[in-house]
Amino acid sequence: MAGESGTSEGGEDSSSFRDGAVRHQRYERVAVTEPLVRLPEDAVAVEWWLARRVIEGGGEIPYARDGVFALWPEHRAETDRWTFGLEFEFAVADAEWVAAELHARGLCASPVAAAYHESRVDGYWSVEHDRSVTSVFHNADGSSPIVVGGEVISPPLRDTAETWRQVATVLEVLRACGAEVNQSCGLHAHVGTSALQEPGSAGSGGHDGTFAIVPALSRLAILASVCFEDLVFRLASAEGGRHRGQAFYYRHCRPLERPLQPSYASIAELAEALGKQGAARRAALNLTNVGDPHKDTVEFRQCNGTLDGRIVQAFCRLCTALVGAARWAPAAVHLAPEPLGSHWRDGGRRMHGVAAWDASTDDEPDPSSLWRFLGAMNPDGLPIEAAASLLWLFRRGRWQPSLAALASRQ
Repeated sequence: MAGESGTSEGGEDSSSFRDGAVRHQRYERVAVTEPLVRLPEDAVAVEWWLARRVIEGGGEIPYARDGVFALWPEHRAETDRWTFGLEFEFAVADAEWVAAELHARGLCASPVAAAYHESRVDGYWSVEHDRSVTSVFHNADGSSPIVVGGEVISPPLRDTAETWRQVATVLEVLRACGAEVNQSCGLHAHVGTSALQEPGSAGSGGHDGTFAIVPALSRLAILASVCFEDLVFRLASAEGGRHRGQAFYYRHCRPLERPLQPSYASIAELAEALGKQGAARRAALNLTNVGDPHKDTVEFRQCNGTLDGRIVQAFCRLCTALVGAARWAPAAVHLAPEPLGSHWRDGGRRMHGVAAWDASTDDEPDPSSLWRFLGAMNPDGLPIEAAASLLWLFRRGRWQPSLAALASRQ
């Protein structure tokens, strides 16, 4: 992993790098040891904890130092070893400038942005051009074109203080370089498949045949895309409220389009079931990297793009909760399905004959769906900080329409 990343607070816009460092020092003093809560019984306690932290933080929740994955105290030693990766898609900012700034801070191996999915230097972040968010502006005088937009990709990370310092610095640099996120940008989170296996067990071993990891992957798919699909998409819309790609039927992260079987014979069969034929890499839960010797991960593609570190951490907690539930709470897959659109309504407003998205209909959302998820994920209780972080994310998001509802509005 790259060297010291400097200091910054990942959830606030910064007018200067120095101001970001001051804010980060304030949040470094936040305690990370918190009591456990069982949901839904302790819902009021979570509400009060969040309200108190928001007041103490001047209207903001804290950006955690570490322990983001520590949702199961009894498994902390294992979750600390889990690997994960992040991809931050961005618009507007000059990708070369971003690369140069991150290189100056020791996070990127090169001061130059790379081509899409070019080989990367181990242990370093990478800035790449991405045709889905990159725009090229040619100069009339024939000088080098200006390339704006792209994505910043992390090396394999672990849930450590150094990791979250690096994440905060990357987001600080993006904001300082003028980066923005729009409806084309996403935050993609990868979790190493070892998190779905018992320590010391063999790897997933590729896409063909029957492997020990398939049952756990199947449970993860049912949890993320059947039992809690509506909740996941709500939490994923916390940046902006409206989920990206809706005009194209969630083209960047396709929700489930056909029922899942109770079990599958291979990873390839399950991956195909999760993604529209021919576009599996855009499935909301992308399994196409599973078994890859260089990138053996499960990818969560649901989240809107963001430059807010608190959203990044909360979404990572969601991904961790889904993976851990697939491992340690297999009974959760028997809960009733809540497919995308289960809670959505358009508020009766129409524009030019098309039902309009109306955030005002969701001002006082009932968090019972979140408590249902957290209770099933960890019936023995989870740290109150983690529960409050997800409640905060829930309140920032909005319920999203189903594919059928979107089609009826065209």
